[in-house]
Amino acid sequence: MMTRNQHTLEHHQHQVHGRSQLESELVDGYALNHSRMAQGMPTMVKNVKIAMLDFALQRHRMQMGVNVVVKDVKELEKIKKREADITKERINKLLDQGVNVILTTKGIDDLCAKYLVEKKVIGVRRVLKKDLQRLALATGGQLLTNLADLEGDETVDPTTIGQCEECVEEEVGDRFVIYLRRCKGSGAATIVLRGANEYVVFEREAREFQSPLLFFLSRE
Repeated sequence: MMTRNQHTLEHHQHQVHGRSQLESELVDGYALNHSRMAQGMPTMVKNVKIAMLDFALQRHRMQMGVNVVVKDVKELEKIKKREADITKERINKLLDQGVNVILTTKGIDDLCAKYLVEKKVIGVRRVLKKDLQRLALATGGQLLTNLADLEGDETVDPTTIGQCEECVEEEVGDRFVIYLRRCKGSGAATIVLRGANEYVVFEREAREFQSPLLFFLSRE
């Protein structure tokens, strides 16, 4: 992290193997080495509102040790339907705040993914916690560990939602990358390093970026 004139800019490097070194670029935003959870999700959204979660999005289950005795098959179906409804209600609490991108450090099950596809929301799973912590600072949001409030209910504080101008999935080299451009918080910048192979990219990073950056920071 680099601080100057009391302003903080999140920056990091993203290495991509393949193509020419001349195709390296500086991106006004944050890049995640991930792809959408499901192909039916949009590849781009504008005026982005981001929910950053440190818990899984999955079908609601009863707590361990709770037993339900069902004598009628129809009652079992009602229980399953209610579990699905509770899951959708949790997601709707996020969507009601205008969220159109959901990033989580955990998983997203098929039920939740299907619902996000229906609502045209981008969902990304298994994001590194440190990436979401940096992204929260860059976008002006917060990393949510749960949705519980002081009253014991589940709510979403609008101030925890991050914002940026654009979220887009692009194919870079042999992988997909999620770009979150023009973040509304402290801001972020990503250096995308290209090179023919891993050795070339590593050598360029060490020679052209790490050494000058460490020298600059030592003088701050």
